Amino acid sequence: MGHDSTEVRLARACWIAATDVDDLAARCAAVIASSGPDTVIVSWTAARLHKLWLPECADRIEIASAIPSAQSEYMPRTRRPEFLSRRLELDADDVMIIDAVPVTTPERTWRDLATRLGLAALVAAGDSVLRSGVGRDDMIACVARGKRARGIRRAREAIELLDARSRSRPESHLRVAASLGGEVAFAVNEPIYRDSGGWLAEPDLSLPAAKLLLEYQGDAHAELARMRKDLTRFADLRREGWLALPYGPAEVFGRPWQIEADVRRVLRVRAPHLLGAR
Repeated sequence: MGHDSTEVRLARACWIAATDVDDLAARCAAVIASSGPDTVIVSWTAARLHKLWLPECADRIEIASAIPSAQSEYMPRTRRPEFLSRRLELDADDVMIIDAVPVTTPERTWRDLATRLGLAALVAAGDSVLRSGVGRDDMIACVARGKRARGIRRAREAIELLDARSRSRPESHLRVAASLGGEVAFAVNEPIYRDSGGWLAEPDLSLPAAKLLLEYQGDAHAELARMRKDLTRFADLRREGWLALPYGPAEVFGRPWQIEADVRRVLRVRAPHLLGAR
């Protein structure tokens, strides 16, 4: 059967309307329609459909054969090179339907990402899962089902660091670096107040016991009006005895160990009792 110029070929026996070629959900639907009945969208592609916070990743669609009660090594998988095919053992609780397309749930998708993401990136993705409305108990249950799955140790470590109050991927990375491996628990996007009463600020991360706060300074903070507002805010914080440590993308994503060293150095002076408390 021929195809006209209004359609684009994604792979053998897989075509999509030219107007939908940039629509990930539409491309996934076309892939599922041209694949076996037990095919599921998984991993990076599922994470993108769920809009999880992720580092840059390839645009290649990832699918899996997931035949109920069959061991993964006995499952067939497509040989079409345009798709990255896997074999996964999935429970009924691991799959959901989005616009007629079977996709791994956000929590199962997150667990599978543990084989491919570092701790900070995995925590950031997990924060976004919680922000999407998935309960922490559901994530814990999904990790518990994994038992001997690849990456499960990292998933167990990361789940202890998740926080739904994080508002962005950079904030999550900053929190992981500042937490000293879970030793210190910063308040996330919570207001702090003047000693005399009255609202003072709502920093990304704050540690009242040390009067220490950390903030991620992204592109928006480079705007002149925002920069002047930040300067005034930092001056107000200093007057109240707070130490503010601002960090940009170079530190948060490129040199997180420096953030950890900074926090540890400040706490030795301001709140030594917090070090080694865990």
